[in-house]
Amino acid sequence: MENIALGIILSQLIIIPLALKWELDLKTVTPAGLLIGFMAGIGISVLSPWIASDFIWRVSAGVVLVLLFSATILLLRFFRDPVRVPPKRDDCIVSPADGVVKYVKSIDENSVPVSSKGNESVKLAQPFIDILPDRKGYLIGISMSFLDVHVTRAPIPGEMTFCEHKTGSFLSLKKPEAVYRNERVNQVIKNTRVSIGIIQIASRLVRRIVTYVGKGDHLSLGQKIALITFGSQVDVIIPNLEGLQLEVKVGDKVLAGETIISTMAGAHCQERVVSHDKSSLS
Repeated sequence: MENIALGIILSQLIIIPLALKWELDLKTVTPAGLLIGFMAGIGISVLSPWIASDFIWRVSAGVVLVLLFSATILLLRFFRDPVRVPPKRDDCIVSPADGVVKYVKSIDENSVPVSSKGNESVKLAQPFIDILPDRKGYLIGISMSFLDVHVTRAPIPGEMTFCEHKTGSFLSLKKPEAVYRNERVNQVIKNTRVSIGIIQIASRLVRRIVTYVGKGDHLSLGQKIALITFGSQVDVIIPNLEGLQLEVKVGDKVLAGETIISTMAGAHCQERVVSHDKSSLS
């Protein structure tokens, strides 16, 4: 029991501060930390015949085991790809990413913000300006943690009319200049009613954004479009059309391909340009 207690104490001392630093959900992290500590305690007991009984050696072994088990569980959780079922309606825009809504900003002819990092306000690329009637719309920022699913999905059905992949310097997203220099993918999806812009921004720990679709491809609602590894952010640009109603606010938890972030009253925004089987949505 002494080794089990030691493992649990070490896991909490290591995992909780990291969770707070990376803004992870403690309701998820704390139980996982207890399990990891229990496993580390068993590991210390198993290794005891081969390590000295000195307390320092047991602590050292416990730290290594906690880090090893934590990394393994994190990777298994990160690369999961659950099936998502899009809403069966033709008047909605769904979230392209899992995460928490970080900001909801209005865009007008005098201000076109992209990110709230620091005090910076960065103009949108021209393809995003072109989809905004009268230069009016909304920008929704979705922050993704290590614990979120990182497969991104099409927020509307339609054709991808723009897809641009820019490599970057992998700066921390807490730095204002990150929106200029971090790796990102800019995309526009268009159908007969609306065009939606998507900006997928990598953080400093990310080494690539893998895209599954390209310019000219026809997409169904909720179809997988990319994978961003580890911590990241996705911005969504939505034109301010007549009858458009935002359905999310800052702090809301959203799921890619399922959570409705906006509706358009009286609009038929779903263009069934291509029929996909269920596997294409998974």
